Formats: sequence, C-alpha cells, structure tokens
Amino acid sequence: MSDDRPETAKRLEEARKLRRFASARAAADFFGWKYDTYIQHERGERGFNKASDKYAKAFRVSKAWLLTGEGPQSVEVEVVGVAGAGGDVAYDTPIDGERDTIPRPYGAPDDTVAVEIRGHSLGPGFDGWYALYADRREPFGPDLLNQLCIVGTEDGRTLVKWVRRGRKGFNLISGNGAIEEDVKLVWAAKVIDLRPKG
Repeated sequence: MSDDRPETAKRLEEARKLRRFASARAAADFFGWKYDTYIQHERGERGFNKASDKYAKAFRVSKAWLLTGEGPQSVEVEVVGVAGAGGDVAYDTPIDGERDTIPRPYGAPDDTVAVEIRGHSLGPGFDGWYALYADRREPFGPDLLNQLCIVGTEDGRTLVKWVRRGRKGFNLISGNGAIEEDVKLVWAAKVIDLRPKG
C-alpha cells in the first residue's frame, strides 16, 4: 500500500524513529504532548507549522529539514558509548530514549554518532574528547588503511584504533604506541572528527 501522506508527516515519523521512539504514543507520553494532536500530525491529517519548533527540538532535527526536507537532517549527534582503557568501546543503553548529544559537524552524514574517549588510549591529550563516525558497520575497505577508525573485531570487541596492514590481519595501534598485531576485522568506520568536550 502506498504512503500518500504529506512529506512533512513522513519526515516527522522518521524523526521520531531516529530518536528511537517505537510509537507515536511513546513519544507523545514522553514529551507530554496530546497524543490525538500529535498522531494527526504524523498521519498527515493536519499541518504542524506552529508545532515544528517543539518537534524539531524534541527529536533533535533541524526545523528546516522537518518542514522542507532541505539542509542537514539533525543538528546534533548522539553519544552512543564510551571508549575506555585500551580503546575498548562500551555502548550504553538509553534510558527513556535519552542519550547525551553534541553538535553535529558541518557536512557530517545523517548517521553520524559519537563515543566519548576516556583515558589515554589515543594519547593523553584526548581524554574527554569525542570521536565521531558514520554508524554503518561496513566491511573494512582499503581506503581505511592508516586511518583512525572504530572497528569491530572477529572476537566481538569494538575498538578505537589506527589501522595498519598486518601479515595475517590488521595491526591496531593506540596513541600511546601499543600495537595489537594481526587482528581480524568484521567491520570498520573511519573517525570523521575528533572534538573536545564542552
């Protein structure tokens, strides 16, 4: 069945799902909106120009994108976890759909997320910084060699490391000089930005 709703209504639903609210009711209840009004907006039964500011703020998308589809979709990216000792990434589970966010870098893809770096794995100057990457989890490609990446290893770890070619796999290098040799990688994503906290 074709979806003949207005494009604004489709983007409103997409924005809600991006914030990981499984239903319109869940979002309305969380933000204290009248469900009947909100669902009419998402179904395209009523326009929502007057409510666009609050929806954009709540769903962390740009108002321009919500109303016109132009410009960057989101003005923020979610901090999805922490990179601690050894560069190991621990992903957190949001409570009630809420995670910390940081401003989106100009031109960053819509699927950009961040992890907070804690400790000295990338070097002492990066403690408390954020590593941003496009959360696609694609197979490692040659364009990622010698780049700082978020990688998923065959043994189930997720790490933030510089990646070099090894003899039987890849060598993962930390900012403090430690090298883990010949690691098998399942997926990788290039770190597209490093930025300090605050």
